Amino acid sequence: MTRDSRITLAVPTRDRPDLVARFLVPGLIDVTARGFAAVVVDQTAGDETRALVEPIEGVRYLRSPPPLSRGRNVAVEAAATPLLAFTDDDVAFDGGWLERVAEAFTAPETGAVCGRARTPEGELLPGRPAGTYRWPANPFGLGSGFNVAFRLAALAVAGPFDEELGAGARFRSAEDSDMLYRILRAGWTVVCSDDLDIVHHDQRSGGGLVRLHHGYGLGAGAQTAKHVLSGDRTAGRIALAQALRHFGWAARSLATFRPGAARLQLVYVRGLLRGFRERRAQRA
Repeated sequence: MTRDSRITLAVPTRDRPDLVARFLVPGLIDVTARGFAAVVVDQTAGDETRALVEPIEGVRYLRSPPPLSRGRNVAVEAAATPLLAFTDDDVAFDGGWLERVAEAFTAPETGAVCGRARTPEGELLPGRPAGTYRWPANPFGLGSGFNVAFRLAALAVAGPFDEELGAGARFRSAEDSDMLYRILRAGWTVVCSDDLDIVHHDQRSGGGLVRLHHGYGLGAGAQTAKHVLSGDRTAGRIALAQALRHFGWAARSLATFRPGAARLQLVYVRGLLRGFRERRAQRA
């Protein structure tokens, strides 16, 4: 089979072989059947995931310890194409999606491309409007690690994913927004598209959503502290605007009798402040 030399699909996974079997394996089969390369970075202790993905022709199976950001760095080092797309093990996708991702890198200055997600019921999840974003755009909510692709040349300039950020790390999110921020700051653009949607099978609700939003804030605060401490005042201004935006959303939610939604916004801000304080103390 002729292999497509433009883009590689990378999927870090940890301790979720049931999701790998249900969502990732069908996607990998379709992607590799279309000639694309794929890398699965397994951070699981056992061999269940390996047994599922290693037999698929065109898939390179690798192992890595946590956190998620370390798995992303392993995938970057393994990529042999100029473009690298990331998704998650609880996402439904096909080779047509990856083809469209590769085609979105039309301009040579495009350093990253971000797609959208839908629920299994077809509802489009919140995301940034389609367009081309330049420094100093707000990186929070610009894209997500389950549907983002990078030009390897941009990653080489920005440096590796921050292994103190992301799932499994001390600050359990923001390795994706931090990378987008550094790519923008280095002079590349980020393209957001509504034509690159995937289906995200995330079933969290109630307390799980509260912990998720606190984690989002925690990572955002840690990301901000890192850049502010290195002399980047723009990062601080962006984070302040982000916090005020969440306060505004909380107020509107309360005004429309949605206390649960308001709580999520305030939990995010509390996490942001905590992440900023803790990473600043860590660097002091």
